[in-house]
Amino acid sequence: MINKYLSVVIPAYNEQENFQRGVLDQVFAYLIKAPFTWEVILVDDGSIDKTNELLNHFSKDKDGFIILKIKHGGKLKAIEEGVKAVKGEIILFSDFDQSTPISEFEKFIQEFKTGADIVIGSRTGPKSKRINDPWLRYFRSRVLNWVIKITLFKGIDDTQCGFKAFKKDIAQKLFFGLKATRLAKPVGGFMGPFDIELLFLAKKFKYNIISVPISWEYFPSKRLSVLSEPLRFLYDIFTIRKFDLLGKYKQ
Repeated sequence: MINKYLSVVIPAYNEQENFQRGVLDQVFAYLIKAPFTWEVILVDDGSIDKTNELLNHFSKDKDGFIILKIKHGGKLKAIEEGVKAVKGEIILFSDFDQSTPISEFEKFIQEFKTGADIVIGSRTGPKSKRINDPWLRYFRSRVLNWVIKITLFKGIDDTQCGFKAFKKDIAQKLFFGLKATRLAKPVGGFMGPFDIELLFLAKKFKYNIISVPISWEYFPSKRLSVLSEPLRFLYDIFTIRKFDLLGKYKQ
């Protein structure tokens, strides 16, 4: 095994349309010029379109791109399988649609050098940028973040951005401790708040979390429900709180 500096874990579920935008070309173009060693773990979460075929075609002549195909288990399962396979010191979770360009990782590097355990992208604040974000989606995200602050923890203004990086050993410990979001059954492309449970555990066990303003662009998805997803999200948030009160989280 040859260790890397950065392992990028990208879950993929029915991403045929996103392929047409050349999102993986953007990832490759950035990393091939990066001044550090890297790998990309692309996890096909049981896609039923041509995603797996396209992933294999894309990666066949590109060193550093690894394809994992799993039975559909949802985003948590896909990322978890990626985390098990990584060789990097730092693990970056990045959404397949590249709503946050992978080049934004540049902003994370110094934070890890100066002692951060976890660095997360933030789409709020004057130095961040949100592009084409529908008002209803923005309003929904702010309400959910308000609920998180009341029920789980404070101090993080954007908990739901999919662009997050962890030191490898810390990520693996936190994934091992997930409980509430493991109970949810995967339904299509539902994201689930597993990363909220990760942050909850990280705050509970006093890891150093740094938020960094990033650029983010909204890309529509037919896989997600505007109405049912927030309800499931809220249910899982309150389950996390319940499990904490019951003493189920041990370091």
